[in-house]
Amino acid sequence: MITQTIKPNVAIVTDVTHDTTTPMIDKKSNGEAAIGKGPVLAYAPAIQNNLRNLIMDAADAHEIPYQRRATSRSTGTDTDAFAYSNGGVPSALISLPLRYMHTTVEMVHRDDVENVIKMIYQSLLKIENNHDFNYFNNNNEGLF
Repeated sequence: MITQTIKPNVAIVTDVTHDTTTPMIDKKSNGEAAIGKGPVLAYAPAIQNNLRNLIMDAADAHEIPYQRRATSRSTGTDTDAFAYSNGGVPSALISLPLRYMHTTVEMVHRDDVENVIKMIYQSLLKIENNHDFNYFNNNNEGLF
């Protein structure tokens, strides 16, 4: 596993997620996500809440739009591998909404691509050397 080789301190993973305005995608079971409305931040068991909150704070401070998506089990991405490796690595998932996934005409919105990059960049600037994402320290303002 790559996580055993690089032994990261934190993982901000990027992937794609379905644009649920795409025909034949059930918005009721998949939630709502659309291209042009910003990257999608995941809420899932593998997601470290303090890291996700740091990313949202960075996005809010720089007026970067984002959407939210909840998953009850795995994210289906590399986020899970990072989160459960090496005793647990604080992990977050930023997804790019993608229309017509797994076809020859996949489509994203240019602004979403730019906002994923901005979100990662601004989040990295907020992470201090030896940043503690632990839920159980005195500096924690809460899980949510």
